Amino acid sequence: MARYKDYSYTQGIMIPVDFTQQILPGTLEHTIHWLVENRIDLTGLEKKYKNDNTGAPAYDPRIVLKIVLLAYSRGITSTRTIMRACRENIVFRALSADSSPDFTTIASFIRGMKDEIRSIFTNVLLVCAEMNLLGGTEFALDGCKMSSNASKEMSGTFSDLQKKKQKIEKTITYLIEKHEKQDHEESDQELRKTKRDHEQRIKRLHAKADKIEHFLAENKPKLKSRKGEAQSNITDNESAKMKTSHGVVQGYNGLALVDAKHQVVVHAEAFGSGQEHELLQPMIEGAKETAADAGLGRDYFQETRIIADTGCFEEDNLNYLAAEKVDAYIPDQQFRKRDPRFADAGRHKGKREKLYTKEDFQYDETNDTFVCPAGKKLKYSRDQKFGNTEGRRYISSRTQCRDCPLRANCLRSNTTRYRTLYVIEKYFNRNYSDEMKKKIDTPDGREIYSRRMGIVEPVFGNLRNAKRLDHFTLRTKAKVNIQWVLYTIIHNMGKICVFGEIPT
Repeated sequence: MARYKDYSYTQGIMIPVDFTQQILPGTLEHTIHWLVENRIDLTGLEKKYKNDNTGAPAYDPRIVLKIVLLAYSRGITSTRTIMRACRENIVFRALSADSSPDFTTIASFIRGMKDEIRSIFTNVLLVCAEMNLLGGTEFALDGCKMSSNASKEMSGTFSDLQKKKQKIEKTITYLIEKHEKQDHEESDQELRKTKRDHEQRIKRLHAKADKIEHFLAENKPKLKSRKGEAQSNITDNESAKMKTSHGVVQGYNGLALVDAKHQVVVHAEAFGSGQEHELLQPMIEGAKETAADAGLGRDYFQETRIIADTGCFEEDNLNYLAAEKVDAYIPDQQFRKRDPRFADAGRHKGKREKLYTKEDFQYDETNDTFVCPAGKKLKYSRDQKFGNTEGRRYISSRTQCRDCPLRANCLRSNTTRYRTLYVIEKYFNRNYSDEMKKKIDTPDGREIYSRRMGIVEPVFGNLRNAKRLDHFTLRTKAKVNIQWVLYTIIHNMGKICVFGEIPT
C-alpha cells in the first residue's frame, strides 16, 4: 500500500513578513509609495479632517491614496474589491502598512477629491518635468468615449420621457386589471406565484414612473449648442449619448493632451459631450492652468505644435489656436479624399452622377424660398455660421424628399432625409480653414498629422487594456472626472517608473 506524507488542516504556521521587502525598487508600487510620501502635497485633503480632539482616528489620506492608485493600476475600481485586496493581497497589505479601510471609507475618499485631484496631478507632472520626461514641443489631443454608470434607456427629450411615463402607467393599469381578474379565479400555488410576480413588477413600474415624474418636475430641458433640445438622462443628467466604433453609449468623453516624448499626459478632463470641436478650447485653457500650477508657466504651450483629429476642425478653434501662437495640425473631414495616396480608393465603387448644386435651384425672392429641380420648395430655416462664412440655411421636408424621383441626384445617400442649401452672405477676413487645408495637404503636413496616433493612442490603449478601464463606474461629471484623472495619474506614474530615476 502506498505511503503519503502526513498533513493536517488543523495546524497553524507563522510566516514572518517584512513589508519593506514586498515594495521592491523598480516596481510600480514602489513608485507610488515614493511619490506619495515625498512629492505629492495632500494638505488640501488633510484639512478636511476635524478629529484633532474628538472622534475616532482616521486613516491617513496617504495610505488610502496609495491603495486607490495601486488598485486602479490593476484595473480594480470596485471599492468592495479594493477592501478585500487590502486583506488578502500581500502587496496591498504591504503598501497600506496592513491597513484595511472599509469600502465606504475608500468610496468617500475618492468622491471627496473633487478639488484636490488637480493638485495631485500637477505634483506628478512636475516630477515628470524634473526627470526630463517632457519634450515640450509637440502634443496630441484626443478623446476616449466610454459608457458610465447611467442607463441609456432612461434618456430622451422631455416629451420622450413623458411618453415613456405614460406607457409605464398603461402597463401598470393592464397588470392591475389582469391581477383583479385572477382574484375571481380558482386559487392554486402557481396562480399565487403569478400574482406575486405581478405585484413585484407593478411595484417596480410605479417606482420607475415616480422617478421620471420627479425628474421632469425638478429639471429643465437641456438645450443643444446650436438649436433644439438635447436628450436628458434620468440616471445621470450630466452624461450624454455618444457615437463610438462599438455603437452609441451613454457616458462621458475623457480627453487627454499628451506630450510626444514619452506619452506623458499633461492635462486630462472628462466631459459629458461627444462633440470634440466644443472641447478643444476648454482643454487648452485647462492645460495652461495645469502648466502654471506645475511651475511650467501659462505660456508653456506657445510656439509648440498641437495635433488633433478631424472632430476639432472648426474655424473658431483654428482662430483661437492661432491667437495662442500654437502651430496646429487639424485636418478637415475631407482631407483623405484630397490625398494623392487615396486617389484610387473608390475605383471599385460604381460611378454616380454629380449631385445638384445651388445653381440648379431657383430662388423665389417674394417668398424667400428655393425651388428644386422637382418643383418642391426649400424654406428658410435659420442663419448659420460655417467655417469663415455667414449665411442662411434652407431645408426641404422629409415627405417631399421621401418618394422624389430625383432623390438619387439630389441627396448624398439613401439615409439622407431631406435636402439643405447653405447660401453664403458674408466671408470673414482671414480663412483659417483654407490655410489649414493647404498646410495639411503638404507632404510635411500629412507626415506630422500621422504622428497623432503614435502619441495619444498608446495612452488610451494602456488605460483601456492594461489598466482595464472599459467604462466609468461613477456618476456626475465631477466624480467621473476624478476617476479619469486618477487613471491618467497612474499612467504618468508608470512613465516615471520606467523612464525616471526613483531613489531606492
